[in-house]
Amino acid sequence: MGPGGTRHALASTDLSDRHSSGRPLRLIRRFGPYLLALGVIGALLLFASPERFAQATRRFNPTVAPLLALLSFCYYLLQGVRWRPLLAAAGVKIPFPRAILLNFAGQAVGLLPGGELARCVLVSEVCQSEVGDAVATVTVQELIYSLLITAVAVPGSLRWPEAAAGVLLSLVGIATVFLVLTVPAVFRAVTRVLGRIPVARRYTGDVEELRRSTVLLLTRWDTLAWSLVSVAQVLITVTMFWLAVQAVAPGMLSYPQAALVYAIAHLAGSLSFSPGGLGGFEAVCVGMLLAFGVPLSAAIAASLVQRLSDKGLGTLYGTAAYLVARRRYQLQRRSMVHHRSTRRKAPTPT
Repeated sequence: MGPGGTRHALASTDLSDRHSSGRPLRLIRRFGPYLLALGVIGALLLFASPERFAQATRRFNPTVAPLLALLSFCYYLLQGVRWRPLLAAAGVKIPFPRAILLNFAGQAVGLLPGGELARCVLVSEVCQSEVGDAVATVTVQELIYSLLITAVAVPGSLRWPEAAAGVLLSLVGIATVFLVLTVPAVFRAVTRVLGRIPVARRYTGDVEELRRSTVLLLTRWDTLAWSLVSVAQVLITVTMFWLAVQAVAPGMLSYPQAALVYAIAHLAGSLSFSPGGLGGFEAVCVGMLLAFGVPLSAAIAASLVQRLSDKGLGTLYGTAAYLVARRRYQLQRRSMVHHRSTRRKAPTPT
């Protein structure tokens, strides 16, 4: 073997070693959040004892199941209806039926890291638009939804000072996000701080682009008008959770209490940064239900019923919609969560 071949072999060996050494870290990043979430749920089940949990699940009222399935479907249907005007305002031309179908299709990977942006990638594929335009619409939609889900928890928190403090803290946090996005001086101060962090410094340009698009959407009158659809979504999710508790522990939780528990658990799941809020939602939900007198086994069962009704059925609906969308729009066979924020709009034929 000559010197060139030797160097090539050494370089290949070095590349292979680096690839092998980085593989465990990639596996940890990919599967770690799921293992942690399953660990939290497993610990709750062990603490409650499997026998008591089995007894709680056997008490589940099966007549509630079809209603939960219908409410889950209506939630994602309204999410697509709410999303389409935001896409139109961002310059993405898409009819209502297509927006609803692609919104459903994005739920197929809703429990994967970054899965909440899958519908943005699908829209960019079908409409030949930039992913960033759709990302801004999802950001606005989720901000408004978080604000409304926190607001609906206020009536239930008035009788419990500890819970009221958590709701107030959530409202302050959401208001802070709005302040950073809409006030240029505050945003510049935040970006200066982020600029001192090596990892965050690379994304300051993308964040600035997202901020401009987000502010443009937030200052439109129709964004506020279409938020009535988000109000309906909030009421649907709270009703789903209340029914899930009623199915395993009838009469243990009032509707305002259900709104309070779900809102805090939902926000906790969002802050946990785990895919779909797995683990964080269940832990906080069970703790809140215990505080309202729901038995541990029933509290765990209710949180899991809510999870299956929401993300579980959403994944099923999304998979069916994705198969339809892939055939109808000849979507490429690749991961929907592959980020392509640098993609530009296709040139107009001359």
